[in-house]
Amino acid sequence: MIFINKTSKSKIAATILAAAVGAYFAIDIFNNLSIRPLPHHPKSNEGSELIHELLLYLENPALQKERGFELNNENIIAALKPAKKYIDGRYDCQDFIMQSLLRIQYSHIDTIRLISPEGAQMIEDIFLNAKYWMTEPGEDSMCYWSENHQILYGVAEYLAGQMWKDRIFTNDGADGKEHMERGRRRINYWMEQRFLYGFSEYNSTNYYLFDVGPAANFIEFAAPEDADMVERMKMCLDLLLFDVASNMHKFTFTAPTGRAYANNMVGITGDSVSRLIDFLWQRNDNYKTDAHKMLLNFYSMYFAKHPDGTPKKLYEFPRVLYEIGLDEEERVIKSSHSMDTWELEEKGYVGHSDKQIMRQLSMEAFTNPEVIYNTVSYFDKHNLFSNSFVNYFKAINLKLLRHPDRLRFISEKLNPMPNGIALQRANLYCYQTKHYQLMNVQRYHPGIYGATQMLQVLNFGGKSVVFTTHPAKNEDKKSASAYPGYWAGFGRSPHAVQHKNVLLMLYKIPKTPGFLELYSVPQFSHTYLPEAFLDEVEINGRYAFVRHGKAFLAIIGKNELHYKPFSMYSAKALKNGLKDYPDKRFDLIQEGNYHYWIYELSDEDKESFEEFKSRIMENSIEYDGSSKLVYKSQNHEYKTVYGGAFFVDGEEQPLEYERFESDYCHAKREADEFFFSFKGHYLRLNFDKAIREYGEASGGSEK
Repeated sequence: MIFINKTSKSKIAATILAAAVGAYFAIDIFNNLSIRPLPHHPKSNEGSELIHELLLYLENPALQKERGFELNNENIIAALKPAKKYIDGRYDCQDFIMQSLLRIQYSHIDTIRLISPEGAQMIEDIFLNAKYWMTEPGEDSMCYWSENHQILYGVAEYLAGQMWKDRIFTNDGADGKEHMERGRRRINYWMEQRFLYGFSEYNSTNYYLFDVGPAANFIEFAAPEDADMVERMKMCLDLLLFDVASNMHKFTFTAPTGRAYANNMVGITGDSVSRLIDFLWQRNDNYKTDAHKMLLNFYSMYFAKHPDGTPKKLYEFPRVLYEIGLDEEERVIKSSHSMDTWELEEKGYVGHSDKQIMRQLSMEAFTNPEVIYNTVSYFDKHNLFSNSFVNYFKAINLKLLRHPDRLRFISEKLNPMPNGIALQRANLYCYQTKHYQLMNVQRYHPGIYGATQMLQVLNFGGKSVVFTTHPAKNEDKKSASAYPGYWAGFGRSPHAVQHKNVLLMLYKIPKTPGFLELYSVPQFSHTYLPEAFLDEVEINGRYAFVRHGKAFLAIIGKNELHYKPFSMYSAKALKNGLKDYPDKRFDLIQEGNYHYWIYELSDEDKESFEEFKSRIMENSIEYDGSSKLVYKSQNHEYKTVYGGAFFVDGEEQPLEYERFESDYCHAKREADEFFFSFKGHYLRLNFDKAIREYGEASGGSEK
């Protein structure tokens, strides 16, 4: 017989318990880490864009004959089949395709049914079998949560539910009335948040069009009982178009933005909004034959007619916004966009309701201390870890870690790289003259990472823009177009402050990567300065001098400036024709960890280019090698401290702004009414009362 004393029994029990606990956590780790991401695009995407071409021909019958297109069953099915395959496969960006399909259903289904009953049935089947939101059953890798996708899916669900009110939608078993109501709620949340805080994807030359398309479809096809919502959607369009009008120069909309890819940063060639600008400011009639898939919905709504041929006038572009877009007078234009992550808790936006999660995720805020537990618990609740966009969150969906205090501690103390993805509050300062616009997001979280943000830009118009950034990665074929990469996003944000024609940027670049920054940190910052698109560029030690037309730019560095040899990787990634100028340089480098860049602008109306260069060379600069910078020019002193205040001639400058602060409009954040006025025209927007008025300041108003 073997005798086991009490001490041995305790040890054995403890060992068994430890083994059980270890096995429990091991199983949890295995179960989470074994979740495989689903593909977000099919292996072959051929033909999925044909649906937009079909809509173009349906909206413009004259083009059918001109281009030899026959509207027959074969061509209708050829357009619908790949669209159906894409949406049935639950692939990302299916909501883009849905907008064209909805317009075909609402405006042209009788034509389709007459020519192709099979095609008409395919459209119905697509929408009855689709998935419209991440809380519905089923796993996939679609992005539902970014700002543009929220309105795209909301409108798609609302309009599909309205069209098939009494039918059952197969994915979740709800009828059309329920889907319409879900879409209605999310559309209302989206509009309210845009009105209160502006766009998180502010000034995005990519994604603004993906707000315009669904907005147009909602305005035209929404139910009569939702007339107030239609007025509010028009207001959201007005606010978007005010951003465009006030932040474009010579009809080029390249401004600081929350969402930019490499080709969007370099002027007119990457500005998809330019087509909308050309239309609204009547620069050409290309809209008749060449339409972006989202703009086609806007044009169709804009020109919609009653059966008797008279215009419906569903949305009229307010004259005041048209005049603001033409304005070239010297002005300072300030505005505030989005929110800081710390505000989410304060204002009740942390939680799992649609309203809360839409506010959080429209900012792309995933791992920040205030929201990291909310993110993980929401993804777990709705089985989203197989989504390729957020699959990496499975690594922290572990029972050992998944506690609000633990996850917050990790985010605060380790500051993981994804914290910088969040599109936080942008206090935008724009100095406008007839020669240029210089724009900066004031003191945007110095030292933080960035995925797609562009924080400052000098816009001369066309292809002629200049900006400075710290690359997230050293240059190679892949990083040149990646985000964050060599151009898009940034490794570390500067402490950047602007007053009129002077911009100061202080960089503190670490030598080692931060937590989850899975690549080495480039030990330099660089300025995009394209010789091919500027009239004169002269490099003199730590000074660069530029002339473009009558405008002059001085760039001053702490260290010597030098051009990097021409790179075909970057030239191709920027997609603006630089590859045709292999003898022209564009990538100006400043080596070092702690350094500064100073921009100062002038023009021929004030001095000659030679006088400008001589004056700049004599200006005083004081730099403590780390945090303090003082620049003196033309009897003005500009002083700032990294992460701290900004003084001009001894007076501290405000670096946080109300929603709008300019000659065009003054309005506080979270205001319920905006009043824009300029050149005898006005626009009044009252969100709560759903009142939208515009007209001549001294005359009557229109609705």
